[in-house]
Amino acid sequence: MPGKILGLALPLLVTILFMFALRPFARSVGLIDRPGGRKMHIGEIPVIGGVAMFAGFLVGSLYTYQTFADYPYLVAGLAVLVFVGVLDDRFDLPAPVRFIGQTCAVLLMVGGANLVVGNIGAVFFGDVVELGWFADLFTITIVVTAINAFNMFDGSDGVAGIQALMGLVFMGAACVLGNYMAPIPLIISMIGCLVGFLIFNWPSKRTKSVRAFMGDAGSTMLGFLLAWVAIDLSQRQTGVFSPVVVLWIFALPIFDLFSSMVRRVSNGLSPFHGDSHHLHHVLRRQGLSSRKVAQTVLFGSALTAGIGLGGYHWHVPDGALFFGWLAAGVIYHIIFGIGLFAGRKQAAASNQERLVGSAYWTWKQRRR
Repeated sequence: MPGKILGLALPLLVTILFMFALRPFARSVGLIDRPGGRKMHIGEIPVIGGVAMFAGFLVGSLYTYQTFADYPYLVAGLAVLVFVGVLDDRFDLPAPVRFIGQTCAVLLMVGGANLVVGNIGAVFFGDVVELGWFADLFTITIVVTAINAFNMFDGSDGVAGIQALMGLVFMGAACVLGNYMAPIPLIISMIGCLVGFLIFNWPSKRTKSVRAFMGDAGSTMLGFLLAWVAIDLSQRQTGVFSPVVVLWIFALPIFDLFSSMVRRVSNGLSPFHGDSHHLHHVLRRQGLSSRKVAQTVLFGSALTAGIGLGGYHWHVPDGALFFGWLAAGVIYHIIFGIGLFAGRKQAAASNQERLVGSAYWTWKQRRR
């Protein structure tokens, strides 16, 4: 027990320390986020959460790295994503450059650690579907997708952080239920980093003066780390959970990603075209505050993860879980993508962006 407490407290404290220490550096090098366009915040916010969490994870893992399978490859992949993410946060890198960096990180997982999705479970109510020669390419595709899903989901205070935290908590619970304790030090360490970051990112008046964002460095790092743990737990012979459970644990960012892509393509746009119709945008346009949006994501992520993990432990067939997940995704798209709660479409979104830009201009004038 003392070891687990230290494994949680050390990364938490190191993350908090770096969240304070990096603020002056971020302002000096321009690593800050300014409002305008699709960005709804007011004021210049340091984008340091990703670096701080990575530092917390590194220091925390020094205590328990012996328990991590393929630790060097995991850290190398995280380092690549944090490095590329910091450059993107500062210089807004072109999409191909970001994609190359993400692919390099995933190749360390697939080629170095030999961690791949070898099967997707019995999703068609028959035998387990083995991927065979297609496993490597499939793994690269879904992990890059997971990285970008978390990156897109990070658009409002506390949202990506609380989704990642819920994912880790439920995967940790699955390890305990499955009596597979090897990943627990990794999960505890990352929970400590996330809690340390959320102190500065959770919507609250008390922490407004030290508010910070995780940036692309943080969101891509989390997407990669969560995909690593999820694949590890779903592909071993220990029976922690089946691959379809992963879809339920991370249903919200996956639904948000594919709903956005379907909507853009149906409107004649590129699936990678940015807009203001992600889940957090829709909820804000319905009058919810940033805190209410984060609380909604907390409830939603806990609900979907509970359905997936509960279904597995109650021996619900993979096929039923999979097609139930697909049905939930369609309902999500109807409600939040194209339905009533989608808001006032682009006109309302553009008007909101102009209001945010106007608010930022007023704030700048007051500073003068």
